[in-house]
Amino acid sequence: MLREGERVDELFRESMQIIQSSEVFSFSVDALLLANFTRFLKKDSSIIDLCSGNGIIPLLLSHRTGLPIRGLELQPEIVDMAERSIRMNHKEMQITMEQGDIRNIRKIHAHSTFDVITVNPPYFTNDQPIKNKGPHSIARHEIHIDLKGVVEAARFLIKNKGRLYMVHRAERSMEVASEMFNAGFRIRRLQYVYNDQSSETALFVLVEAIFNSQAYADVLPPLYIYDAAGNYTKEMLAVYYG
Repeated sequence: MLREGERVDELFRESMQIIQSSEVFSFSVDALLLANFTRFLKKDSSIIDLCSGNGIIPLLLSHRTGLPIRGLELQPEIVDMAERSIRMNHKEMQITMEQGDIRNIRKIHAHSTFDVITVNPPYFTNDQPIKNKGPHSIARHEIHIDLKGVVEAARFLIKNKGRLYMVHRAERSMEVASEMFNAGFRIRRLQYVYNDQSSETALFVLVEAIFNSQAYADVLPPLYIYDAAGNYTKEMLAVYYG
């Protein structure tokens, strides 16, 4: 089942395993944070994860809901990795991975299809150095699609009053808010993630936004990854281990 350079890592809270590769794709803590931040409502019936990578977020979400989940990823080799992880965890009946370019989202899915959209998009603009255009760079840099394009794809897919969940670099949080507002989303919840309490600047921002809503934003307390002793905080331990 494993290809050259691949390994199997544990998802402890979910009692699952996932195939990773340092040469192709490995998820980071931001994916765990996004999946943990995502909420489900009784009315929800459909979920899609954009820029899905090796399927980490669909796998994590499948532990918390029985709803069908789709993952959309551009790179075929990473889709293959995700599909093998899905089979390894016997989630074939719940999770479906698709290979496709979200710039062509209108050819992939119908308008207003999903109640919940999650996305961990490329973080870095193209004016920042790109060592190569391999799988890692495509996942991390806006080589194929930028933030505006991701939000526009979500706008096409989302149902009325549906919810978009995104994790992004904290320094781009105002840009995230602006693009969402311009696309008809309103931020409902927002949380900044810091390395520890001594950090002056946040690492990530977690956002829940509702489409076609006049909701006011709840700014949640900061989430710290490490405590003063360098150990995981109780919040992060819950993310990892439950």
